[in-house]
Amino acid sequence: MHIMDYSIIAVYMLVVIGVGFFFTNKKETTENYLLGGRNMNSVAIGISMMMSLMSSISIVQIPGEIFNFSWTLFSLSWLSLSLQIPAYLLFARFYFKLGSFTPYEYLERRYDPYVRGIVAISAFYVRVMYLGMVLYTTSKIFEGGYGWPSWLTILLVGVVGVLYTVLGGMKAVVWTDVIQFFVLYGGFFMLLVVLNSKIDGGLLGAIIYSHETGHLAPQYATKEFYELTPYVRLCFWLMLWSALISPLNGISSDQINVQRILSTKGWRAGLRSQSISSMLGLLSVSILYVIGFAIYTYYSKNPDPIVSSQGGDIALFRFIATEMSAPIPGIFMAAMLAAIMSTLDSGINSMATVWLKEFHSKFINRHLTPAQEVSVSRWATFIVGAFAILLGLGIEVSGRWLRQSVTEVGTIFAMLGAASMPAFLTAVLTKRANATLIWAYTFFGFGEAVAKSVWYALSRAAEQAWNADPSVGLGWGGKLDLVYFITPLIVGIVLCVPWLIQRRGKRSVLAKISALLGCSALGIACGNAMWYFYSQALVTDVPLARSFAFYLPVSLIGVFIIVWFCPVQPERKWRGLTLATVGDPIPDADEPSREEK
Repeated sequence: MHIMDYSIIAVYMLVVIGVGFFFTNKKETTENYLLGGRNMNSVAIGISMMMSLMSSISIVQIPGEIFNFSWTLFSLSWLSLSLQIPAYLLFARFYFKLGSFTPYEYLERRYDPYVRGIVAISAFYVRVMYLGMVLYTTSKIFEGGYGWPSWLTILLVGVVGVLYTVLGGMKAVVWTDVIQFFVLYGGFFMLLVVLNSKIDGGLLGAIIYSHETGHLAPQYATKEFYELTPYVRLCFWLMLWSALISPLNGISSDQINVQRILSTKGWRAGLRSQSISSMLGLLSVSILYVIGFAIYTYYSKNPDPIVSSQGGDIALFRFIATEMSAPIPGIFMAAMLAAIMSTLDSGINSMATVWLKEFHSKFINRHLTPAQEVSVSRWATFIVGAFAILLGLGIEVSGRWLRQSVTEVGTIFAMLGAASMPAFLTAVLTKRANATLIWAYTFFGFGEAVAKSVWYALSRAAEQAWNADPSVGLGWGGKLDLVYFITPLIVGIVLCVPWLIQRRGKRSVLAKISALLGCSALGIACGNAMWYFYSQALVTDVPLARSFAFYLPVSLIGVFIIVWFCPVQPERKWRGLTLATVGDPIPDADEPSREEK
């Protein structure tokens, strides 16, 4: 690494810290610190929203996946990004009507404070885990480019990101994101120019070569791609399902998105921001597709032993370090840091908001002054950032243990995110959505996710052990014994019995806790039932590992079937808060409904 490259990166880090100092305000209110006073420029917010999602995960994952396998996994991303605007129209108006800081305030009006709390906990964990993933993928950038050890990168980038976010709050986050946007796109432009000059036929030639060598989207021509099996890496139907569902999940409950939208002057200004974010997102992923094809083509024709041994996750950054002259590598690495920092600052700031509004002010101190709220927000920002750094180090250990690519490594950590989207989607679509159903689904979904993660980790480890020494046998990659389905099924039914036999309105706390634990056991049974069925049907004489991307939405579909048999809830729970009544005023939360009168 040239001294000029180090200098550029150092100057960049000092600039973003300086932005944090610039927006530091000792007398700041909570609304200014967390939402920028709710009057921020919609264009700046749109850029910030896109930059929050254009993280190191995308920059490492998309070219790395194309290099290692093909473009197939991301072939439906355009569909997913295009659906963000309809998803915004479905959810966002309710948050503006309530004057929310977080989307979970909406859940309290539609259900009760406890549903609000459990969904907030779920979303909090998922997003902090995501920040750990951002730091982990950041380590891949500097490992590939300059050989830095993973732990050093995670600590360095994490500390700088936490520092300026603590100092400046939302205004520092948004305006830093705007600066980082121009730095990132400047880096993209320089990289595309260099790639175009180093590949025969230029960038178009790289796409043609990728197609000719089966790296465009070859799975679409195979029969296995359309089969619902866990033992094929990708399945078209599950990819399509994910493309349709992920925008709903992101716009409804992702605090990173929602907090930026709520920083604008109103829901129409928020719509402009979302439109800008979606269009820039389409442009950004298209650029990353071209970069992925170009890097694959370059190293196919110019093999590199380090890239061959360590895989596609580092290929792009190996190219930058070895094939681009100073100061271009430093400028591009600064651009990578721009994307990384924009995600870190957004995530840390938004999770600090969740901590303040969903946990601290509800369970620790209900009588905070405005100055105390800002102080708690700053401390929460610091603590969330520290935890994300620790989680990034943990994910790095997991990736090495299971020899996972960046695309696969987050699988076993994403176990608490099941509840968010169904809670919001049923709430806006039907008057019948109720707290009991969401509680049951939350615990069922957690159990199902645990079973899915255990299946993935154990079967993958068994497959690797067998590849190294077939004498060890099939292990957990073989046929699953029926007892692993029957046992949690019986436990789940037994635990739910006390709740079922007690009268409604007179159910004890112990019966409710028992039922929730029973729902988790039934979720494990459901996950293990899939494991048992597929392993018995498809495993023969070699172990098979479950795909990281395999997930049948059986329980989610079940929720939407069950909800239509539930009674209509009291009017104050849904009036003005569902899609059918969006134009109605929201009644007082304490006002009894006509049915109750």
